[in-house]
Amino acid sequence: MIKKLLIKNFALIKNLEIDFSGGFSVISGETGAGKSIILEAIALLTGKRSDKESLFDKNIKCVVELSLIIENNKKNIFIENKIDFDSETIIRREILTSGKSRAFINDTPVTLSVLNLITSNFLEIYSQNQSLSLKLPENQLDFLDKISHSNTQLTEYQSIYKEYISLNLEITKINETNILSNSEMDFLKFQINELENSNLRVGEKEQLESKYKLFENSSSILENLSRVMQKLSADGGVNSKISEIESDLKKISDFSESLYKLKDRISSARIDLQDLEEDLRSQSESIELDPEEFVNISNRLDTLNSLLVKHRKNDVSELLDLLEVMNLKLKASSDFDSIIKEKNQKLSKVKDKLIFSSKKLTKKRMSACDKFTIEVESQLRKLGIKSPIFKIDITKKEEFSPNGVDDIKFLFSANKGSEVQEIHKVISGGELSRLMLCFSYLTSNYENLSCLIFDEIDTGVSGEIADLMSEMMKDISQYRQVISVTHLPQIASKACFQFKVYKKELSDRTITEIKLLNKEERIQEIAKMLSGKKVTESSIINAKELLSQ
Repeated sequence: MIKKLLIKNFALIKNLEIDFSGGFSVISGETGAGKSIILEAIALLTGKRSDKESLFDKNIKCVVELSLIIENNKKNIFIENKIDFDSETIIRREILTSGKSRAFINDTPVTLSVLNLITSNFLEIYSQNQSLSLKLPENQLDFLDKISHSNTQLTEYQSIYKEYISLNLEITKINETNILSNSEMDFLKFQINELENSNLRVGEKEQLESKYKLFENSSSILENLSRVMQKLSADGGVNSKISEIESDLKKISDFSESLYKLKDRISSARIDLQDLEEDLRSQSESIELDPEEFVNISNRLDTLNSLLVKHRKNDVSELLDLLEVMNLKLKASSDFDSIIKEKNQKLSKVKDKLIFSSKKLTKKRMSACDKFTIEVESQLRKLGIKSPIFKIDITKKEEFSPNGVDDIKFLFSANKGSEVQEIHKVISGGELSRLMLCFSYLTSNYENLSCLIFDEIDTGVSGEIADLMSEMMKDISQYRQVISVTHLPQIASKACFQFKVYKKELSDRTITEIKLLNKEERIQEIAKMLSGKKVTESSIINAKELLSQ
């Protein structure tokens, strides 16, 4: 569960700290007060992309920090990702003034993918946008994979699918190469021989250019090295003067610690200069003026540069890549039929593996459908839909796709006697909110999440249905932490704790603040939610009644 949330310098938030408890908490406040900003900050801790435009003060970094209480049975995921485990885990995200960001889990730097992996094991944010995205077939497929725990089967399928696509591309490339004429074959062989006989090596050109530059400037280099060594080692030179200074300091070094340190520093400088003199001498001796070698280097560079210009390449590695392509082209043309046959045989075997893997994936997905649809219908009845029908329709695609051969459709009917249709064609806003709540309730059990965050998923409902939704949220909170952002007094009144988000004006800026409401403040806030800005005596009575239920 979330124990504490700290947000600094994010959007309208200057500095905000929230202490959460277990059970059911709600966050309320006027539209535009900044409730969604708080959830956006939490979303950063799930790996959401960020940018410097979200900084409150563009000259200071943003920090979002979450303290999570974690049970020991989740310890393995930390060990697998080489992160120190702590029962009170600190997850932190920083957005720097440059726009770059960095993430830490228990002070260990992590990538955004690892950040998402860790946080997704403990909390889930359900938003209005997520409800709408549930209408999209690709998201329905992702959802089915989540409840069926088919990640292992999907990973296996995708690995074989990748091999299958790669082989198809190879065959297409060979077919496009086509058979060359005799004259084209001869010219290709000539080019291959020329490149192979050149004994190309990656990095050779750069090494030769470095040597060439050294040879070309050897006289100037030797002359300057000689002068430097003379200034260091001659009588009265730098080394001699340093030795004299060292001797003078040595005479007085015993009088104080600071003088002794100065003597040590000058001794160290003398040793460094002696080492430098030796290195200069070695460098000077290593430069050999061999005219014949200089000519050979020059000729070799001419050969390499000529090949690069001829084939319009920038470096030797590109020439080697070209040589590989040429050999493939020559082989394909010389033995076209046998190569195609070999590739097609391999493709056939991979296709058989892919078919077998896709069937396993489909079976795994289907294994969860019956139980899940029954559970969804049961929960929808609790939310006031008397005769719901929910189905997951799985049909087979004609072609392989990156996620299998399954075409997934969520079908729904809210009225007795009505034919089930795809969700996006028949479901209303209020029904979609209730369906999303059912899904979140059930998947939290499938995934054993410790915290669910609802971002106004109660949109489009009121009255009795709002009461039913609040009861379900309260029921969920018996087993895991629930945090709900809401405008509905029915939901706010069922919570154990209520936070109010509000705006506050500083001298030059408007900022977002939050506070935990006491009993009297909750009565006022819920009364305002019931009647609007003007709180009436009847709304106060209704608020007290809601809180007492």
